[in-house]
Amino acid sequence: MMATKTLIFHIGDHKTGSTSIQLAFAEGRVALDQKTVFYPAKLTSNALKPPFHAWATAETEAERQKHAPQLTALAQKIRNSSADYVLVSAEEFEGIPAPLFKKVVDHFFANTANEIRVIAYVRPHGPRLVSSFSERTKVGLPQTLTKNLSEFVALRLKNKNSNYHARFSAWRQEFGDAFVLRPMIHSQLQQGSVVTDFIHHAFPDEPYVLHGDDTANVSLDLVDLMRLKVLQRNLQHKDRKLRHRIGWDFSRHVAKMPANPNRQKLQLHRSLAKTLQRTYLEDACAMDRDFFSGAPLLELELRRAVRGARLRAQSVEPATYLSASEIQSLTLMASIFSDMLNNEAVDWSHFFHQKRLDEVDNARARYVSTP
Repeated sequence: MMATKTLIFHIGDHKTGSTSIQLAFAEGRVALDQKTVFYPAKLTSNALKPPFHAWATAETEAERQKHAPQLTALAQKIRNSSADYVLVSAEEFEGIPAPLFKKVVDHFFANTANEIRVIAYVRPHGPRLVSSFSERTKVGLPQTLTKNLSEFVALRLKNKNSNYHARFSAWRQEFGDAFVLRPMIHSQLQQGSVVTDFIHHAFPDEPYVLHGDDTANVSLDLVDLMRLKVLQRNLQHKDRKLRHRIGWDFSRHVAKMPANPNRQKLQLHRSLAKTLQRTYLEDACAMDRDFFSGAPLLELELRRAVRGARLRAQSVEPATYLSASEIQSLTLMASIFSDMLNNEAVDWSHFFHQKRLDEVDNARARYVSTP
């Protein structure tokens, strides 16, 4: 029997454990017993979003050719691979309309595999917004360095980009049964793990071994987030990509330290949770009806968010959690750090990114040799 190949696109969403999934495959911690998986990225394929979008929206053949090489190269890698499965994972694909994505897949990847599937995860509305606020603070985006959670959510509500049903319905329309949507709700995940759940749905009925820890990118404690906020406020004049990678490196080091026994989490407060319930209840019910067989998963999460919300909003100002002396010390260190980053002989963005890749390579060398 001729061997078959399945190409799987994992498209996010953001804040649904994508980093954990990507690390598991980049580090070689997932081993199928009887099949093979090719993961053509050192960590993530998020760099594919710009050429995907640019090629699909190009108005001339010359423009399309300009953005084709990266897509052509990936398609050739997949075509040349003898693996049973090929996995391309990029949560940035969330931002590409499904018809444009399908246009690129049909042109470049249709003949690279016998079957093409798309897998996505969706996080309940409230937790997604809270997590997005924390993430934007971590990577130093101005909108969260100057606004509180309520102000941030108000901006998001204006552009409706947290409505799920229309977006995911478009993916189903383009890919039909080849599109799989999973709820990023702990009780609904296989063994409560997004990595285990992904393996179960990406490679159904395939025996496998998962080595190591399957969690990554754990949200920062609120106090550590405020420490990072002080740093990022003092680095606003630096390149956005550099601030992003500094935030990731800070989080990486925090994760290696002993957990704070008094750890605080950023949470919704009651009035904001009620606002989100009113805003998204129709969207949640439509999602439950059309994607989760009528089980009220996202609806119940909206109601649960109200019941579990704090009575009053938490402060997101560093001075609420840090002493004046600590803020002064962090500001001083940020100033020294900023001067160091002015050394143009070093590509600091590449430096911080390479540190992440080196950790992945070291882990892969360890896990790939695991019997």
